[in-house]
Amino acid sequence: MYRMLIVDDEPAIVDGLMQFFQDMEDLELDLCKAYSASEALDIVKKTKVDLIISDIRMPGRSGLQLIDDVLFYWPACRIILLTGYSDFEYAHKAIQKNVDSYILKTEGLEIIHEAVQTALTKIDDEYRAKTVLELAELKLAASESLLKKEYLEALLIGEEVDETWGRHGIESLSLQINSPEPLILIAARVDRLEEKVPNRIKSEVQWFIRNLLADRLPKQLRAEAIHLDRAESVWFLQPAQDADRFVEQGGSIDWRGIIDYTKGLLEPVQSSCREEFGVSVSFIVSRGPLQWEEISGEFERIKDVFKQYAVTGQPMAIVDLGTADDGAKREARELSGTSMTVMNNKLIALEKRLDAGDVSGAALLTSELVQQIKLDIACSYTIGMENYYRLILAFLSYMNGIQHSNSLEPELRMPSIPFLEAPTEWESVEERMLRLSESICRIKQEQLAKSENLIVERIHRFINDNLGGDLSLARIAEVVYFNPSYLSRFYKQLTGRNLSEYINETKSETAVRLLSQTQMKVSEIALKLGFESPSYFTSFFRKMIGTTPQDYRETACLK
Repeated sequence: MYRMLIVDDEPAIVDGLMQFFQDMEDLELDLCKAYSASEALDIVKKTKVDLIISDIRMPGRSGLQLIDDVLFYWPACRIILLTGYSDFEYAHKAIQKNVDSYILKTEGLEIIHEAVQTALTKIDDEYRAKTVLELAELKLAASESLLKKEYLEALLIGEEVDETWGRHGIESLSLQINSPEPLILIAARVDRLEEKVPNRIKSEVQWFIRNLLADRLPKQLRAEAIHLDRAESVWFLQPAQDADRFVEQGGSIDWRGIIDYTKGLLEPVQSSCREEFGVSVSFIVSRGPLQWEEISGEFERIKDVFKQYAVTGQPMAIVDLGTADDGAKREARELSGTSMTVMNNKLIALEKRLDAGDVSGAALLTSELVQQIKLDIACSYTIGMENYYRLILAFLSYMNGIQHSNSLEPELRMPSIPFLEAPTEWESVEERMLRLSESICRIKQEQLAKSENLIVERIHRFINDNLGGDLSLARIAEVVYFNPSYLSRFYKQLTGRNLSEYINETKSETAVRLLSQTQMKVSEIALKLGFESPSYFTSFFRKMIGTTPQDYRETACLK
């Protein structure tokens, strides 16, 4: 799905184009709108835009000036300019700025529709070509200095790097970031990597993520990055000395602007990973600018939040710790996660099956583990008992992680399984462990279902509370910390309908209620529901209800 921004200082044109493209079944677009160049600039600073349709002449800031700003933030964005002026000077300037189309407003909607289709085709072609290049460059990125990696890891675990490395040693690393200037941490974690995925592919995913983000960062932002394992990477991000785009009026650095823009960069990275490798990736951004001595503490918070999202099972999250509510922060700190000390492959596989709520898979692995432990004890009592305790620890750790041990039936709790000595009735122990794994899987399934339903409830609550405000996919996704493109698919898979359908139905139901139960004017209702003009509201109402608002009110009064 591509995001298209429509900009014009005439609301009727913007609303008309919005309605026209919403009705286009051949185009899958997330539509945004703005009634001025400054309003459009606020959007592109925070959200990736793939295509923009803009009036060329607007008060204050022209469409040509807006293009310069848009292409700074999103260089691959395609541009279509509309104007009521046909003079050569404007057309010439537009061509110089690599504008895709220069269209007179009198040429009609079909011409604009064709221009949009052509621009989207170019985006697809460029993406395929760029992907081939990025994958080729991926293999060259393995030359990263091991010393630099060790240094950055030392920062994350809180070592005294100045004493250990010394000034000369640090300078020899040629870091893109400068000490002691503040910086932002961004952590990426692959949500799920199945066992069958080769290690080579797992490593390529991490290199792919790093290269994509590095390619999209503007020169005014400096970054260093490392991957800690096959599932996790960390970026250290700073503004450059000449980062005038990220400076507030008083001359101080606009850290919130940098964070918002960075979050916008993460969405296409997530989408590319899903399309190229079939994996989902989540990102967490630090609470704000960090002093170097604060890096390790913030990284611990980030790891806690990753554990929380692993428990709830929400994929493709973009979490901004600076805007997360206090409750979410507290939960992230309290979650202890599952044990990472399990020492054999079958125990790790069991933990994954429990996490997925896979009853049959967890049962099969539990039986295999019990049989293996019996053989181990027969050969070596010490080794066998150690493995027995590891199996019990796997269940204890996971029960602690999901925080539901009290909900298990009494006969399934851990005290019913022998601890200090080797069991004498292995069949009974195996039966209890199988029932325990089944109960844990059931709890996990319920937890995942509840988590998904809570997300949908939060989406619905936000829509109902903001019918007159910004209900673009990007804004809703920001509220629930979701990737915008993935949110649309997630919502449809869970509810069976598009998010836009729910928004339109909610607006039409609210309009019906206000028309029949209040004395508000039609124009007031239109404004309350986010329609910039009564005519656009009338067109929407007729499409949803089959009659005009005024006719509906008169009919309702007769009843």
